Formats: sequence, structure tokens, C-alpha cells
Amino acid sequence: MAKTLDFADMSPRTVKIGDTTTSFTLICGNNNTATDLTNATSITVKLGNASGYLKSATVDPASLTDSTPDQVTVKFTADLMTSLPAGNYSIEVWVVDSNGTSIYPSNGSTGFTIDNNIQSTNGSTITTITFDDFVKAMNKAASTIAKGDKGDTGPQGPQGPAGKDAVINVATQAQYDALTDKTGLYVIQG
Repeated sequence: MAKTLDFADMSPRTVKIGDTTTSFTLICGNNNTATDLTNATSITVKLGNASGYLKSATVDPASLTDSTPDQVTVKFTADLMTSLPAGNYSIEVWVVDSNGTSIYPSNGSTGFTIDNNIQSTNGSTITTITFDDFVKAMNKAASTIAKGDKGDTGPQGPQGPAGKDAVINVATQAQYDALTDKTGLYVIQG
């Protein structure tokens, strides 16, 4: 009699690293006929990968219901997920009752997948900073720039006011231009 192990119709077959709310529902059977597991004294779900057995989780036989006595629910707790990297895995259900130990499935194992979550995938990190932090960093960088040789003298500026009493403070070229007309003479504002 071949023992079978399949996922229930609505059961997920994939879990992400760190997801502790996902559970798999597995159906144990003999020749694809449901097997009543309510008389089990212990139920252990064992996980492995291509290199062999990795870890196990126990399922309380009292958690089986009368309406689904052949279904075992495996909860992926933090303890069960610890140290399991993304990849393909195998799962078996070991049931101990008065007849001995039954291992589901008889041939091979049933597969499932653990996927990376967004935090465990490789990618480029983009650092974000505030505008104030950016300004501070630029000011710090500017203060460390070595001062070079003095450059060439620039072109001669506009002619200033004439006369011994002509005193004017011109802060910018635009302010100077506002005080003169197109001929370069000062406009008297009054």
C-alpha cells in the first residue's frame, strides 16, 4: 500500500523567508485514499533539501478535526524558518500510532519552495539623506579644497562717478546699471 502526501487544494506551496503566518495543509493518504490520523500518538513534519534532512516540527494530534482527519497543518514559525535559506525543499510527515511509524509519502518526498523576501534579495543600496545633511557635507567638502594660485586679473569694470564729491557705494553691476543711463552718466533720483 503506497502512502501519499499531497497539498490540500487551497494550501500554499511557497513561503517567504521571515513569513511566520503561512502554513501548509498536507493530506496523508494510502493509495490516494484519505487516512484517518486521529489515533496518532505523535505527528512530526520533517524538512530537507538536496543535501538531506534539516529540521522538523511537531503537530499536535489533537489539532486534527473530525471533518479533515487526514490533513496535517504545518505552521512556519520563526523557529522553523531560522537558518532555512531560499530554495527548494522536501517535506515528509511521520505518524506514530499503535501500528508503528508511517512515513508519508512512501516514494520520494513532496516539494515546496522558500522564496527570498524583498529584504533578503541582492541589490544596490540607495542612501537617502536630508537636504540639510547634503548642505553640511558640501560645506565640509568646500572647506577642505586647497586654495590655488591667484587667477588672472579680470576685465576693467564700468567707469565710476566723476567729481570729488561723488561718493556712491555700488554693491553689484546690476545696482550700478540701475543708477546710470545708457551713456554711463549717473541718473539723479530725487
